[in-house]
Amino acid sequence: MMCNKIYEPIRRKIEEWIDYDVHSPKVPYRGNEVVHDEYRRWHDRDCVLTGGNLYADTMFSLWRPLKGTIIRLNDKGVICGGKYKFIRELIKDDNMERLLPIEQPIVKKLSTLFELGMGRENVFLLPDRGLNVARGRKPYEDYVPVFLLESFGDGVFAHYWNSPEEHLQWIEQEHFQVFFDGDISPENIKDLSGAGDIRNPLAPDGMQPMERMLDHYISILQERRKLFTAEELENAARMEETMREESRIQAFRDRIASGEPEALMQVKEVMGQ
Repeated sequence: MMCNKIYEPIRRKIEEWIDYDVHSPKVPYRGNEVVHDEYRRWHDRDCVLTGGNLYADTMFSLWRPLKGTIIRLNDKGVICGGKYKFIRELIKDDNMERLLPIEQPIVKKLSTLFELGMGRENVFLLPDRGLNVARGRKPYEDYVPVFLLESFGDGVFAHYWNSPEEHLQWIEQEHFQVFFDGDISPENIKDLSGAGDIRNPLAPDGMQPMERMLDHYISILQERRKLFTAEELENAARMEETMREESRIQAFRDRIASGEPEALMQVKEVMGQ
């Protein structure tokens, strides 16, 4: 039972990734922006938790900690074929138990991170949608400390705010003050990876540095959650339940489309009532 509780958040998020990939529009974004945006608005967790806001973005990507933990516990050769091929295999049979042994303390920390990482505390609103793509490019790779560093002064992201005052207001509005050890200034940005370089998102070699990085991520999310109002958290919870219900409905539709006998029989019984 305990094992199931520890793996459940990781499995749930993986199934969500796969579901989003399977049902996303199969047409290019350019020229079909409305179709893609509407799909993202009501199927992407960030957008859903903020009431369908397309300016929403993930603070900490959960894929990277998952990948990093599995590599540290096993080896680099385990991750092959790309993210989606790998995670599909990960939730089959006993692969998760084998690659993420329950007796390893880091696995429980990863589970905690995934649980928090699916909440409102891991979502923020960008000042400009262009930042969603820009901050994900190399060498920034969605790593929050370097994103914040480059948002000050003459940094590459600073022009997304009209003034330094507006930038500071945004940091407080989005509760990003939790990333600073002291006053809100570039020199006080926390080194979450422990690499000794704000620009480096990778923890040093070894299991302990990886665990410390997960601890830092967890601490940031726990601290940030306290800054949201009860109403904001309740609204996000309601939106998540709507998202889960839609996912269950879509899963049933998929079973019907695949011709699964039990699903077809359920439809027949309902139609016969």
